[in-house]
Amino acid sequence: METHPRGAELTVRNTWRLDGWVTAVRLRDEQVAAAVAPGRLALGGWGSAAPDRLIDCDSAITDLAAHPDGWLLSLEAGSLVLVSGRGEVLERRDGVGGWRLAGEPRGFVAVDRNGSVALVDHRLGPLWVESGPSAWDICLGHGLVLTPSIEGSVSCRAAATGELLWQHTEPYPVYGCAAVDGGFAVGTAEGSLAVLDPSGTVVRRRAAHAVRMTAPGGTGELLAACVDGTLRSYDTELTERWRFTTGSWVKGVDVRPDSIAVASADHHLYLLDRDGRELGRHRSGHTMLSVAREDSRLAAGSADGLLYFLTCDRRSTIHV
Repeated sequence: METHPRGAELTVRNTWRLDGWVTAVRLRDEQVAAAVAPGRLALGGWGSAAPDRLIDCDSAITDLAAHPDGWLLSLEAGSLVLVSGRGEVLERRDGVGGWRLAGEPRGFVAVDRNGSVALVDHRLGPLWVESGPSAWDICLGHGLVLTPSIEGSVSCRAAATGELLWQHTEPYPVYGCAAVDGGFAVGTAEGSLAVLDPSGTVVRRRAAHAVRMTAPGGTGELLAACVDGTLRSYDTELTERWRFTTGSWVKGVDVRPDSIAVASADHHLYLLDRDGRELGRHRSGHTMLSVAREDSRLAAGSADGLLYFLTCDRRSTIHV
């Protein structure tokens, strides 16, 4: 396997000291939203010296999503909260959410780890709510909602109605999923990467300990973060195209048309080109937990309590 030379250093433009693990970060129109453990939301402008707002929540923020009116939070206690860009609570819906979020045209699909799956509109009104096995991830595609489970099941529902269409069972926990051409990719704990067609039939399988996946739309590529600290690229036949090796688990991936940002538990943020070659890196004081991109701007959260704002010295390589 080809080894890639080390790239240029990423340049830190500023940081926010948030005194807690920065578990999620989102960027939109140069505005930043960051989730800070054990339960705080930080809001402000990219590159500023400190957040404009710090909002305490009644439980941990397990996911964040950009919303037309601000930011949508999923709270561990089982609630969805919509806040404005200035931090005012606009809407709250208890009894839904609690884990992951996925946006779709009518609103958001929200799951909790106990298996509740709900589609809510943009005002958080429930369009459907269903229960099922515990859910570890969520992905949307082909008019379907897929939720893998650490119990080893993969549940598929109709996005329009929430109706359970089928369940597929693996002998080990299923952690990650992504919608791909012709179906869905899922990764299992014993080291199997499989593609299911929209009816739930396994059409391809290969060995890989993939626990986090993304499939950039229209490229035919699947990116899989594996437990050995590698980020691997596969084509539609699950043939490996390239792999990039970090020193520990990959905690976050943000994909853009020309580059990929990778947050790793080895304390580094990496910037790669779309062929897996390293363009730049930055070392933080602890595990890099989260990353977001917008044009040439990066924001990365760490377990050292800092949110880093970065650009790359080779600026031409990261413009979209």
